Amino acid sequence: MKIIRLVKLLITGATGLLGSSLVRYGAAHSYDVIGVSHVPTKADMGITQRFFDLTNPDVTSRHLSDLRPQAIIHCAAMTNVDYCEKARAEAWKVNVEATKTVSHWAEAHSAQFVFISSDSVFDGGAGDYDENAAAHPLNEYARTKVAAEEIVRERMPRALIVRTNFYGQSWKKGKASLGEWMLGKLLRKECFNAFGDVRFNPLLTNALSKIIFELVARKACGNFHVGARDSCSKYEYARMLANIFNLDSNGITPVSVSASSLDARRPRNTTLCVSKVTGFLGREMPSVEDGLRSFYQMTDEGGIARLMNRRANSLAMTSVG
Repeated sequence: MKIIRLVKLLITGATGLLGSSLVRYGAAHSYDVIGVSHVPTKADMGITQRFFDLTNPDVTSRHLSDLRPQAIIHCAAMTNVDYCEKARAEAWKVNVEATKTVSHWAEAHSAQFVFISSDSVFDGGAGDYDENAAAHPLNEYARTKVAAEEIVRERMPRALIVRTNFYGQSWKKGKASLGEWMLGKLLRKECFNAFGDVRFNPLLTNALSKIIFELVARKACGNFHVGARDSCSKYEYARMLANIFNLDSNGITPVSVSASSLDARRPRNTTLCVSKVTGFLGREMPSVEDGLRSFYQMTDEGGIARLMNRRANSLAMTSVG
């Protein structure tokens, strides 16, 4: 009888949007998953859970040394772009210093390390950015991601850095993803604005999680851009979402990001070139429409009513469009 040795995998930000999706995928595919989050949750994730503050270096190092993971996927981050702009010291502590602590432990103990970064590291002036394009952040959130990338890259040349943009179903009440926030508005027949001049190529968390695990299994390292194979504006995304869910889209109004009252500057075109990951894995990335159709199946199975009850002032509202 063949003995299968499970990989002990630690996922930070385990109750977040991507982290929870990675937890589910890992647990379903024979990984010994440890989920780390800051605040205890009542959710039964079916894995080992630890709750501690990643911004405390001593506490973090002590927990990691106790757990001894063979691989770490570092998802934990402060992602509210406008809040990061106002709370810069806190954003730096969470997004940069915590990454430094976790990645340095991984380097010292020869653990495989994956850092989840963002398409926001680019200024949006060109779009279709490949892995060699120079980062030029426009806001504090993006600056923290660039700084964290540099720390990881300097100490761990074999680390995997995934730049991406995603949406999905959130475990946390009141913290809906962009897709959920828009869907909630559509279901409640509430009008809302969406940026017609901001383009991206997002992935559903389910698809992104599978791709990340494939990259981990193949020992991928360096920068990888992971997104849909095509792109759309935030307004087009909202219209496509409405169409797939067979909902009225007349209440969606296209607006310009330049006319918004957001605290942080937003790049206009952060579309990522996915040629490298496509070639590495030997298959195409899903299209935006593919993702939204999977999102429809996911939410239909989970119950549409749950989405209607999400708070209107959820986290996704900070990045309307």
